[in-house]
Amino acid sequence: MLGKIFKFITAGGKTTEQILDKDNGLLTQVGGWIGNAQFTEEERAEFNRDLAAGVRTFAIETMNESTDRSKARRSIAVLTVQMFFLLLFAAGALFPFDREWSAFVFNLTTTPVFGGLVVSISIFFFGSHAAAKWKKEK
Repeated sequence: MLGKIFKFITAGGKTTEQILDKDNGLLTQVGGWIGNAQFTEEERAEFNRDLAAGVRTFAIETMNESTDRSKARRSIAVLTVQMFFLLLFAAGALFPFDREWSAFVFNLTTTPVFGGLVVSISIFFFGSHAAAKWKKEK
């Protein structure tokens, strides 16, 4: 039984071999390319300068997102969305066994209050990023 479930790991055959082969696989080749990359001193200094500038910009842009209030807001949002998807899954899982309970859980999930909360969270988190990106591109 378990062999059938995990068959996808070995089902790739030649493709899996090409990726995972320890001597000539794609992962080994990429690792070798990264490990053998050599910078001149000038390239290394330029890379470090650009990296430092990027880290500084990132730190400044995300500084206000690290407050306790922001962390709490994100945690509440994540828990709310997780509960929404858990209830949707439960409604589907209950359906073959008890249609009344399934309908109850589904109706609970799709109430205007709970559904509106999930939509609001989605707009707040994803919409603000999309608007910021759109404004930056303009």
